[in-house]
Amino acid sequence: MEALRKNSLNLGIFLGIFLVVMTTLIYSIDISLFTSSWIGIVNVMIITGFGVLAAIKYKKNIGGFITFKEVFSSFFITVALGFFISTLYSILLFNVIDTEAKAIITDNIIKYSVEMMQKFGTKAADINKMIAEMEKSDSFGALGQMKGFAFNLIVYSIIGLVTALIIKRDRPQSL
Repeated sequence: MEALRKNSLNLGIFLGIFLVVMTTLIYSIDISLFTSSWIGIVNVMIITGFGVLAAIKYKKNIGGFITFKEVFSSFFITVALGFFISTLYSILLFNVIDTEAKAIITDNIIKYSVEMMQKFGTKAADINKMIAEMEKSDSFGALGQMKGFAFNLIVYSIIGLVTALIIKRDRPQSL
């Protein structure tokens, strides 16, 4: 179990550093990329990839047999640590370093949401209500970031469970 923790913590730190660098690059290149759906898709693939890599690497280290619990644990520890590091950095970036950035991103999210709602024929009154609610919320504040962290842990736990079903390999039972 110690090897599992060590492996997962190392990859979790690498994931966290990767996410911090990615956030910094997006912030530096074009802040509107934070609302890009393709960036979100790439993020999901990379984060899931790190979790899968942690499980496969541990599986290889212990001889090719790994339980469901071990797969899930290595996946979850890696992803949770990476997200935690990234969340702390985002809190620092958007609440200390550049507080104006969160307003810009929130405006971009509202514009994108309005466009999507209009495409689906949503009534103007409902759109205006949604805009008012989004303007009140502080998604990039410390509390909003922590809520996002918790939500992401739930989503990636589900992905981790599916991953565990696929990767697990029990030792054959001797007769």
